[in-house]
Amino acid sequence: MHRTSRLTTAIEAPETAEDQWREVLSAIRASLSPHEFDTWFAPARFVGAENDIVVIRVPNAMFANHLEGEYRDRILSAFAVTGSPMASIRCSVSAGPSAAPGEAAFLAEHARASPGTAGGVSAVDDVPTGARRAGNGESPRPSLRSDAVSTSFSFDSFVVGASNRFAHSAALDVSNPGVENSPYNPLLIYGEAGLGKTHLLQAIARRFLEQNPGRTILLTRGDTFSTHVVSAIRSHDLFGFRHECAQLDMLLVDNIQFITGLDNFTRVAQEFFYALTALSDRGRPIVLTSDRDPRDIPNLDGQIRSRLESGLATDIGSPDWETRAAIVRKKAATLGLELPDGVAETIASRYQHDVRKLEGTVNKLASESHADRVRITPALLDRILSERASRRSRQPSIQEVQVAVAKAFGFAPLRLVGKQRSNVLVLARHVAMYVCRQTTGRTLVEIGKEFRRDHSTVTYGIRRIAAARKRDLGLNKLLERLLDQLS
Repeated sequence: MHRTSRLTTAIEAPETAEDQWREVLSAIRASLSPHEFDTWFAPARFVGAENDIVVIRVPNAMFANHLEGEYRDRILSAFAVTGSPMASIRCSVSAGPSAAPGEAAFLAEHARASPGTAGGVSAVDDVPTGARRAGNGESPRPSLRSDAVSTSFSFDSFVVGASNRFAHSAALDVSNPGVENSPYNPLLIYGEAGLGKTHLLQAIARRFLEQNPGRTILLTRGDTFSTHVVSAIRSHDLFGFRHECAQLDMLLVDNIQFITGLDNFTRVAQEFFYALTALSDRGRPIVLTSDRDPRDIPNLDGQIRSRLESGLATDIGSPDWETRAAIVRKKAATLGLELPDGVAETIASRYQHDVRKLEGTVNKLASESHADRVRITPALLDRILSERASRRSRQPSIQEVQVAVAKAFGFAPLRLVGKQRSNVLVLARHVAMYVCRQTTGRTLVEIGKEFRRDHSTVTYGIRRIAAARKRDLGLNKLLERLLDQLS
């Protein structure tokens, strides 16, 4: 009776209940890893006790089942240790708490138009509509699923050379074993765009699923991972998202440099770190790609850097001439083309740093040959290469740059030359000036004239963007896309 009276008082006095729950959590924390504790107990709220039954409020039914099943004995033991033994526990599912202050700030920041997401964070575009319940009337968060695993990328279609042999070998090692104890965790493959990182990532996913049917993987991009986190926060289901990540059998993320906030450990970066930790602790393989060595990612958070360096980082370099020629021949064979002597070697000599351009040239040869019903000849190749060279040599106009940048930010082009000075508009204007300087070949005075500004304003804007892109991965991504589009 004495115990029941005291607990009844605890229900009536929230401060006492909170103190009691704090002691229980302290006892539970000592027996769990930080990740496990944060996943399952951080969102739980102690309601009180009725007839020796602990009542705990949790965000959803999945949490209720897990706490009442997996953690029942641990919770009851913790109550006994703190001097309040209980007979059982019961979980009450709430509608879901509002976003925590840190999450609210994160959403507010991402709701503003920004370089990577003009007009706000884009919707998740690679997941089906989910039936997950969301609190406070929010839209449900879609359940995670992979981007499509392409059938065109496999280890058999990957051409191995001196520049990628070690990365290829490591990728094979990761995809061969079962789900336990990956030999390199995480495996990070880095290198410039167009050298085969995505090919290897897709090949790993395909081989892993072939050898481990029924397993669950997430194959996604860095920017899409960020969108998943934002969606989870908006639907008040961050812990559900975290649980889904923790239960994966393999995680593959392409271009991690585009994960939001790696430089200052924002909420997205934190969830990325939690996923890495949870899967590493379970021995599940993690494979990542980046356009640079993690040591060269600006201001990378120390915890994430340490986690990445605990595995294996291997680079893919530019293929040598023999490897490039072999890539051309393999692509032609895949398309059923017969290349005359010297054609593969000519293409390999023309494009030295981008495998995609090699394959694109072969695709163009195939389409021209089939459309005109002509054989592939050195003359046909010369014509295609000349056309591509002439397109590359044409520099865009300042007006074309203004249109492209305005579209990226969701503005009308005329606003870039107007007098408005909102933060986002000024940023867009400076981005346009920077891109003009990089692509048009025009002078600072000429660029300033088209923006109705003097050359000193143009100089300031260009310097600002040049400095910002070194530390702002979202801005750098936008600039790379614009420069590639306009060049």
